[in-house]
Amino acid sequence: MNRSKWISILTDVHLWVPVVVLVLGITLLMSLR
Repeated sequence: MNRSKWISILTDVHLWVPVVVLVLGITLLMSLR
């Protein structure tokens, strides 16, 4: 049971989620314009 591995994966996900949301939001704004 590698807990450190899961913790690192969870932290990576938390870091990438806002980036993906920003990219999707920008693409939606550009497409709406």
